[in-house]
Amino acid sequence: MAEVLDRNLAEVQEHDDKRDVFSQLTPVYDIQSAANPDRLKEPGYYGLPILKRPFWKWEIALYFFFEGVSAGSYILCTMAGLRDKTRFEDLIRGGRFLSFCTMVLCPPLLIIDLGRPERFHHMLRIWKKTSPMNHGAWALTGYGTVASFLALLGLKAEWMPGGALTTAMRLAQRWVPERVIGLLGLPFAWTMVSYPGVLLESTANPLWSRSHFLGPLFASSSMSSGAAALTLLNYGSKDHGLHKALTTFEDVATVAEAASVALYLGEAKKAAQPLWKGKQRVLFLVGAIGLGILAPAVLRRSKSKVVRDAVAPLLTLAGSLALKWSVTYAGQESALDPAMANFNGETIDGKAYWGPTAPATAAVPANEGATVAL
Repeated sequence: MAEVLDRNLAEVQEHDDKRDVFSQLTPVYDIQSAANPDRLKEPGYYGLPILKRPFWKWEIALYFFFEGVSAGSYILCTMAGLRDKTRFEDLIRGGRFLSFCTMVLCPPLLIIDLGRPERFHHMLRIWKKTSPMNHGAWALTGYGTVASFLALLGLKAEWMPGGALTTAMRLAQRWVPERVIGLLGLPFAWTMVSYPGVLLESTANPLWSRSHFLGPLFASSSMSSGAAALTLLNYGSKDHGLHKALTTFEDVATVAEAASVALYLGEAKKAAQPLWKGKQRVLFLVGAIGLGILAPAVLRRSKSKVVRDAVAPLLTLAGSLALKWSVTYAGQESALDPAMANFNGETIDGKAYWGPTAPATAAVPANEGATVAL
């Protein structure tokens, strides 16, 4: 099977026609050379994959990472403000700037992936309740607006150029209900941490679609990385209660992330092979699980402040990036495995709709009005 996969990778060619965007997104296969009797019994279509491989690369992997850090830290800062705004004032102000700085990187990354800036705008012309990608575009817009406004309110009035702007900033900081605005941004932030995994699950890619726990995995990783970023940001704080609270939350998020990884691998089974046998295995097993989950959980028990509040959160952030990077890139390898694409997910009655384990015939949905022989 490895030889077949390597041959598929070698046979895939990409058009580079700048005039046609679809030719840049769709792999072109040498069908004539592949469709011969010798390859009739090979998996897929004469040994070729029947799925289009995703073209998401570093832009989307970095987007998943930065939006997770941004939304995760925003949620924690907002909850801290509801608990005790006076005590956590420094945490809230620093966290809002952190949320803004990591959020502002996300639109350029998406635009680079889309190819043209107007494509992001086009996604906002409609509201499509069945599209996780459309939900993400609207969530990023709403969340970015709130996070930018709260970061602006966090600036000192004395920094404003001109007396009128200084006065306006002081009035805004006094009368604008920051807690209410922070609460308005929470639904957008929760969507930001959870929708990337759900978006991947909604595809036909075996690695992404064969489990319902990719959403919880990405969400828990984002919350863990947000807490780790806040720990680094408040390294010099003398508030031991703050450090203890952040450490406790990181422990809870780490447990949730570890459980999500186990549930995801357990449900995906063979579909997850690119993560623990493919090219991304080192990054996933060593980076995401070893250095991103296990090592920080141990290092947070250290008596050394440097190890506990600097090294551990840095490893958590690196592990979150490794997780989202490896899952994104392993999707390409998964789509190019013709044998894996032959196995469809189970229906509500527990039987495969099509593929080797499906019955001899299966009816297509009622609106298709036909029966397909398998």
